[in-house]
Amino acid sequence: MRRLWALPALVLLVGCDAINPALRYQDAARQLRFTLDRVEPQIDLAFPLEQSRLRLRIEVGVDNPSDQRLLTRHVSGDLRLNAQGGDHPLGSVSFPDGADIAPKGRSVLKVEVALGYNDLKTAWGPLSGAVMRQEPAIWNLAGEARFAVLGVEFGVPFRTSKESGR
Repeated sequence: MRRLWALPALVLLVGCDAINPALRYQDAARQLRFTLDRVEPQIDLAFPLEQSRLRLRIEVGVDNPSDQRLLTRHVSGDLRLNAQGGDHPLGSVSFPDGADIAPKGRSVLKVEVALGYNDLKTAWGPLSGAVMRQEPAIWNLAGEARFAVLGVEFGVPFRTSKESGR
């Protein structure tokens, strides 16, 4: 007799997903697939070397398999380079424009980043090998896409990578 209260509670909990649209958006956002589609690095050498810069054009693809249209508020992450036997942090990347991610569609986030030699001093050798000599390397981006739906703010973490070189 004591278990009779559980049935209405279960029906109420299951029904909450249908009632609360914010939960549907959160579920849809968790289904997003992020891919590092393009990393175009360019080293601008200068003398003295401290004035050299690395410019990166980055494109991240976002696939939305759900039926929900989603709008990102902010997307950011940490970029790393795996080359010459080491893992080298390069810096933070932020995509300032929100993306309107269509249902059953694909969107592309684009950004250009400039990093100075002083920020990259420890990674300069592997970077120049990957960029100038086309040595094998893996670019990694780990971050979070932030959303706000009906006053509820939440984030979805992502990890993606792209190989380059011969």
